[in-house]
Amino acid sequence: MRKIFLLALAAMLLVPTQADAGLFKKKKKKAQTEAKAEAKPEAKKESRPAPVEGLFNVQKFKEDWYFQIPDSLLGHPFLATTRFVSTPVNMGTYGGELVSSHVLYWEKHNEQIILRAMAYDATADSTDDIHRALLASTENPIVASFKIDKESGDTIHRHHISIKVTDFLKGDNLITGFADRSKEGFGVTGLKPDQSYIEFVHTYPINTEIQTVKTYGARPGNNPSSNLAGQLTGQVTFRLNTSFVLLPKEPMRPRYFDKRVGYFTESHREYSDRQQQVRRRSMITRWRLEPKSEEDIERMKRGELVEPKKPIVYYIDPATPKQWRKYLIQGVNDWNVAFEQAGWKNAIRGEEWPENADSLGMSLEDARYSVIRYLASPIANAYGPHVSDPRSGEIIESHIGWYHNVMQLIHDWYLIQAGAVDDATHKMQFDEKLMGQLIRFVSSHEVGHTLGLRHNMGASSATPVDSLRDKAWVEANGHTASIMDYARFNYVAQPEDHISQAGLFPRINTYDKWAIEWGYKYFPEVTTPILYDDGEYVSEADQERRILNKMTIEKLAQSRRYWFGGEGYDNDPRALTEDLSDDQMRANEYGIKNLKRIIGNLPYWVREEGDLDLNLSQIYSGVINQMQRYVGHVGRNIGGVYHNYKSVEEFGEVYTPEEKERVQRAMKWLDEQVLKEPTWLINVSYINRLTTDPQSVIQSLANQAVSSLCSANTFNNVVRFSYASNAYQPADYVDDMVRMIFREAGSGQNLTRWRRYVQSRAVDVLTEAWNNGTNAEAHPYVTQALQQIQQRVKQAGGDAATRAHYKDLEMKIRLTFEK
Repeated sequence: MRKIFLLALAAMLLVPTQADAGLFKKKKKKAQTEAKAEAKPEAKKESRPAPVEGLFNVQKFKEDWYFQIPDSLLGHPFLATTRFVSTPVNMGTYGGELVSSHVLYWEKHNEQIILRAMAYDATADSTDDIHRALLASTENPIVASFKIDKESGDTIHRHHISIKVTDFLKGDNLITGFADRSKEGFGVTGLKPDQSYIEFVHTYPINTEIQTVKTYGARPGNNPSSNLAGQLTGQVTFRLNTSFVLLPKEPMRPRYFDKRVGYFTESHREYSDRQQQVRRRSMITRWRLEPKSEEDIERMKRGELVEPKKPIVYYIDPATPKQWRKYLIQGVNDWNVAFEQAGWKNAIRGEEWPENADSLGMSLEDARYSVIRYLASPIANAYGPHVSDPRSGEIIESHIGWYHNVMQLIHDWYLIQAGAVDDATHKMQFDEKLMGQLIRFVSSHEVGHTLGLRHNMGASSATPVDSLRDKAWVEANGHTASIMDYARFNYVAQPEDHISQAGLFPRINTYDKWAIEWGYKYFPEVTTPILYDDGEYVSEADQERRILNKMTIEKLAQSRRYWFGGEGYDNDPRALTEDLSDDQMRANEYGIKNLKRIIGNLPYWVREEGDLDLNLSQIYSGVINQMQRYVGHVGRNIGGVYHNYKSVEEFGEVYTPEEKERVQRAMKWLDEQVLKEPTWLINVSYINRLTTDPQSVIQSLANQAVSSLCSANTFNNVVRFSYASNAYQPADYVDDMVRMIFREAGSGQNLTRWRRYVQSRAVDVLTEAWNNGTNAEAHPYVTQALQQIQQRVKQAGGDAATRAHYKDLEMKIRLTFEK
């Protein structure tokens, strides 16, 4: 029995259970799968394409873009500029215009690459001990960070760090998009990522170019014409180009700013182991012009002209109408005469954009190329910006904005200012040659800005008023010493002077040549710092500053034509926009004579069949605007002060208040030309074709004149500058001003509507000054003026309108004092 049982048990152990059967099947299936896998080759992982080499090597894999950054570029500054390629209709900004500009550098931190913006506001020589203190106390802002990509698949470029930049390039950030204030100005809200994309990324030896299309939401607004696309669809789309351009490893030697010569600047605080106080140093912005060789340096020493290693080149946008391109190029090339004075030949040139630009890898938005961009815009203007290296002031590139409708502006200027002496102006459509020459002068002006030059509004004041009527002199020397002035055209010339266009147009002139010499002259004798025996350390830039200071003193001693008067913001009546000569009162009398000559002829000069007086209205408004300029010029002589900046080696005053005699002449001019009604402006046969109320058209002249005489600013200045021996004393000024404006009061003389308006405006401006704006010293004299007026009008007679007018003024003044 025992044996049988054992045999049965053995048999049971040999029979598989249901669970064992399932396990067996799984093992069998796994074995079969593994066998098949061994038999089938493993699927290859998709590899990335080889990178395109350039400043940053660029890879595109599927929908993502990658930059490979060389180790050698970590910490090296580069310039990032973003420009519009195209914009929504009626946005007010156009393709080619600058969106933003930043100096950036890459930095490695653990497993990340950080992009920092260089907030360049302080500097120290790296060999100075204080350089370490500066580094320890400076933290530049991080504008983006990227995880290092370890799957680039590139085994060739081992000294490069790969990062994915897709989201950064197509995203909304300060570098490749808009700042918040810009979005607010455009009336746009957040970026719409699903409707934004990267068009392309092209990379070259010293730059990488990215074009993106970005769509934003649009705020509803009250003015549909300012954002038409946003009003229609609720969103707007921009096409942008971002350029990353390598900045020079060694910054250009700076040239320090001198307020006696007008340049744009970059500035920073300068630290040195040798200094005993920290100063802010300003460097002028200028292009880097250097000799090609040691041989050229020797030629320069001998006074010979040499060509720079890298000339300044401006390309003309191929969107520019063909007939205007040569004039824009001439406007660029005209600056060579100034560079020759600085020792250079062929230093600057204009060129047409190459027809095969695409095959050459050239793009209009590329920051390596400076371009005069032609903008399809109704804006009647042009502008000349530039982008510079904050470390040295070196100009890196410029894109001049040339609005198509600038031709309307220069047409109207020339017709109104020169129409009395140049018969070629007597039409709405100028001949091509005349318009071309006008374009040429505007081109030169804007190029001047991109060379670093600021406006010199004082240049025209160096020309005696009588010289503007001297045919031989003005045709030889020009009516203003600088094309960087807003002097426009010679409106002083009279028909009997027979002055040609050579004496009517601005040109690159005495000051411009001097300014380019000052900014661009190469000094071969300055090669290394100097350490004197007394321990004084003089850098190369400071050596140049000393040389230039001596040159400046000599030039200004020779002639006022070398004088820089600034932009007209410092209350110097010699530095004004749109004025001419050393005597605005006389010059503007000649200007008014010419306006009187042309105003009656306008219907014949601007006539075009079917025109509903739009031409006439446009030019007539220009005549009123020209008269407003004359009033403004003269009014600035009241409470003005002359500025003549000097170095310590020069004698004389820097600030000289306007003398009483000149202020009185200005007051008399305003009285005769404006306070007494300028009826010649409205007594024209066509006035009722343009307005229902002729006098309202010229009331702005009265407003301007009265403001010059009665404003808080005028009273403050008259009191402030009364310390000078020949200055107008405030009490005397009040007596003369009140007597002039209110001369009829007390005489029983009836007032015209114009005189009532002038007097009402005077009381309004004075009461505003009494309530707000005058300082403690000037306020008593405003009180004196109002009290004198109050006494004059209390017993004044005249017809009903005059008496009611005086009663109203008396009540206004009384209520002012009772507040």
